[in-house]
Amino acid sequence: MNAAKRQLIGGILLFAAAALALLIANSQLEGAYHQLAEIEAIKGTAIFLFFLSIGIELRHEITHGSLSKPKLAVVPIFAAIGGMALPVIIYSVVNMGSDSAGGWGVPMSTDIAFALGVLAIAGRWLPKAVRTYVMTVAVVDDSLTILMIAIFFASSFHFLSLVSLAGVLVGLFMPAGERIAKVLEPTVAFAALPLFAFLSAGVTLGALSFTDGSASMIVGGVILAMVIGKPLGVLGTTWLVTKSKLGSLPESVTWPRLLRVGLVFGMCFTVAMLMSELSFGEQPNYHSVANVSVLIATCAMAILSTLTLSVRKKHLHD
Repeated sequence: MNAAKRQLIGGILLFAAAALALLIANSQLEGAYHQLAEIEAIKGTAIFLFFLSIGIELRHEITHGSLSKPKLAVVPIFAAIGGMALPVIIYSVVNMGSDSAGGWGVPMSTDIAFALGVLAIAGRWLPKAVRTYVMTVAVVDDSLTILMIAIFFASSFHFLSLVSLAGVLVGLFMPAGERIAKVLEPTVAFAALPLFAFLSAGVTLGALSFTDGSASMIVGGVILAMVIGKPLGVLGTTWLVTKSKLGSLPESVTWPRLLRVGLVFGMCFTVAMLMSELSFGEQPNYHSVANVSVLIATCAMAILSTLTLSVRKKHLHD
């Protein structure tokens, strides 16, 4: 199975797992679902495998890929930083002074599986270099998120924060990682990520409460940060870095193409669910509201980016 087909199927499974979780969490099986979702060892295994694959991919990019050439590496690295910083700022401004301010990390990271899945559906006409750029930014993005977890969450010894950090470090320093990746990639795409989504996305909608105002701030902060902050942060920083001559884009990564593909960066799902649990694990209502907000924004950006990429123009092929 080629990479594009695997990414497409993986993205569909991820969405289907989240939808199934919502259905079950709002059915008579609600109690059994939440008991299963509380088994951290299952989530931990899934998220470890995911970040292990991120670590292996990052090592490959550093040694053989886009990050091996300084002039080309500068752009995706800064784009990832800008794409993380602006959502954090937007969320923090919306939630300033409220009990929900600690959720700044929720809208921070692009979901690689969803992003590549949308490109596999609607962006097959794009040159390989554009897809590589998206993947590189997302890999750096997720890797920097691990740094944020190490700084802000690992000290609390939350199980998921520790296994996330362990996964990316093992992958980064594993000498035989690229051989393992051939087995690991389909395992993550078809099993680990859908399983994590299934155990994280199940929110009992009838139990949500917006009475204290902070819950509404979470919704506004997450959705604004994902829909506006992520694409604008990535594309704006890319523009600043290339215009200042600090770095350059590959020849086939043109601005008309980048502007069309920019919306995929607004899909934050897997790592967003992880950050939601790390931020609000002790506050069940805020945790649920954040998860629902992530689902809404991710679905909206998936539809918008698919429509945008589906409307082709001749000059974008040239």
